[in-house]
Amino acid sequence: MAASLRSLQIRQTLILIALTIVYLCFELGFNARLLDVVGGDVDPTAVEDVEFYGRSLSGIAAALVVLQLMWRRRLRIDTTGPSWKKIGLWSLATAVIVFMVLKTFVTVLVNTRDAQFRRMAFTTTLMQRSLVGGSLQLQGLVDDPGLFAQPEGKAFLALFPALAVSVGHLDERMEPAKEQLINFNVRKLAGGAAGYYEKYQQAIKEVHDRWKLYSGMIPDNDPGLQAKQQSSWNDYEQSLSRHGWRPESVPARRRAAVVNNVRKKVPVPANWHPADQLSFRLAVKRRYASEAASKGVTVKGDRIPPGLSFPAFVARPGIQAVLRDGPDGGNGSEESRGLRLPRGAVVQDAYGSPAEFGRLFDQFAAHVTQEKLLEYRASPVDFEGGGKYFVKGKDAAHAAIVPPVALFFSLLGAIGHFSKLLYLIATVGLLVLAARRGEEAGKDGQLSRRSAWIATGVLASAFLGIWGIFTVSDNHVTRSELFRQMLDWNRRAEDGSTRWLIAGKGLLANFTHVVAVGQGYSYPVNEAIRVNILQGMEYGYHPKEK
Repeated sequence: MAASLRSLQIRQTLILIALTIVYLCFELGFNARLLDVVGGDVDPTAVEDVEFYGRSLSGIAAALVVLQLMWRRRLRIDTTGPSWKKIGLWSLATAVIVFMVLKTFVTVLVNTRDAQFRRMAFTTTLMQRSLVGGSLQLQGLVDDPGLFAQPEGKAFLALFPALAVSVGHLDERMEPAKEQLINFNVRKLAGGAAGYYEKYQQAIKEVHDRWKLYSGMIPDNDPGLQAKQQSSWNDYEQSLSRHGWRPESVPARRRAAVVNNVRKKVPVPANWHPADQLSFRLAVKRRYASEAASKGVTVKGDRIPPGLSFPAFVARPGIQAVLRDGPDGGNGSEESRGLRLPRGAVVQDAYGSPAEFGRLFDQFAAHVTQEKLLEYRASPVDFEGGGKYFVKGKDAAHAAIVPPVALFFSLLGAIGHFSKLLYLIATVGLLVLAARRGEEAGKDGQLSRRSAWIATGVLASAFLGIWGIFTVSDNHVTRSELFRQMLDWNRRAEDGSTRWLIAGKGLLANFTHVVAVGQGYSYPVNEAIRVNILQGMEYGYHPKEK
């Protein structure tokens, strides 16, 4: 019976090895994709999408551990083991609980940051975007133009906002460069002059559509025209109904009188047939357009007289205000704020050369830069709960915290399950070796106490060994003066710090170093697995440029 259980134990462990290998392939592939997402100009939507996969994999990892423990218990002959249904339910519950715990953990971590952290994160995320764009170079970092395309550089970018928050007097050091960095970032987010020109074209098109209505060039689908046509036809039908008629049933002897009566309000032809609705609507359109062209229009307090050409219409103060600031009653979105230009800027109806338009783009960038500069110079009070920059500060804190946390848990899961894989392989090897030696199997088919300690030693040695190798190893980023200084700032004890707090900071610095080194060394292997074994699985991230 015991020998039979040993065979079952070997088969069970082989199945767990297969499941662990499958999990590791997905985890390592995810780790490579995660580094692509967070190791650059972080897109919050992309991070949120890929986070779902990360939490799901962590839940599956925990479920595999529960499966292993409960399945092993099921093989014991001295206990009533759990049913397959119970094992499945517990594994599923574990996956869901871990998923929710990780989500809650990140939320709590972000929500419990103070106003000063949010304010500094607001600045450090700007610095990160500037590093990616090339407008900021950090003294003491590796002098390599292609650094941030390499795994080590991507890992540094992901860790940078959280590391830089703790750097002393960072705000004062950054002050001279803030305006330049913001200006660069504004231009980049606008898509450069070409991207801004597309926005200008859309704004001018909207003004041109408005000018056509103003000039009487009204399209058939204009809501105001359609409403006028329908109400006029309804009034006509109501006037006929008083005589018991319908448009198609007007007596021939009364048609002339009906037409003359209609022509008092609608300029239909003299030979118009009372049932000809199409001609009726065309006549309503002619009068509607004529009235629109003769009335003029008032835009933002500017009374625009009728009959202006399109260039003259665009030059009017009211239209210029709409182009610069957007229409009245906007919803506050970027689309409703116009071209975001200073008050003195003049928008032309067309531009003859890129240089001419470039001056308008420069005015836009300078104006928005000054607006943004107020945000980056705001006091911590503005980042308190209910402050005017609280939401932006919270988003910045999320962008600073999530990437390193996600990379850490992904790396931890990969190392942990690789170590568990070696443990399972050692378990199978020891079971087979015991069987070949003719050693008597335990009553549950399990390893002897000595063999169990050997397998556990493999697990612990693998985990601690890999972690220790990453701890003592370096790459050209972690060897840089800047990285070491930033770690020193994060380790630095504040006045009144307890030994536990100092130890915690030291542990956090170790985690940061391990992530920076581990991601750099493992990325090529992880990416190869993602591309070749997982057939390029995207994990919810679809970059614009492949």
